[in-house]
Amino acid sequence: MKGKIGFVLGAALGYVLGSRAGRERYEQIKRGASAVWETPLVQQGVSAVKHQIGDGLDSVKAAAANVAKAAFDAATQPRGAATQPRGARASDSGAKHEGSAPGDTKPDGAEETLV
Repeated sequence: MKGKIGFVLGAALGYVLGSRAGRERYEQIKRGASAVWETPLVQQGVSAVKHQIGDGLDSVKAAAANVAKAAFDAATQPRGAATQPRGARASDSGAKHEGSAPGDTKPDGAEETLV
């Protein structure tokens, strides 16, 4: 990583110095930078970075697609359906009686006594 940062800083410094020294010096620095850029070692580094970015980009795309699909599904469901699985009816889900505490389920037909 230090080598990459050094290369970028060197290229920027070369650009500034080249522009101050005139067009001829700029062209000379540009040719030198191009020669370094085209070396196999630098190109291996470039392709490694591209590969890493590509892998990360694929996972980000997949996660974004999943989030978008979930948001679309939630937005297109009728109100109240978000708490029940699709295709489920209230009678299928073991609906609770009105006075029951959270997490307290009673079999259908059981009487409830309030204290």
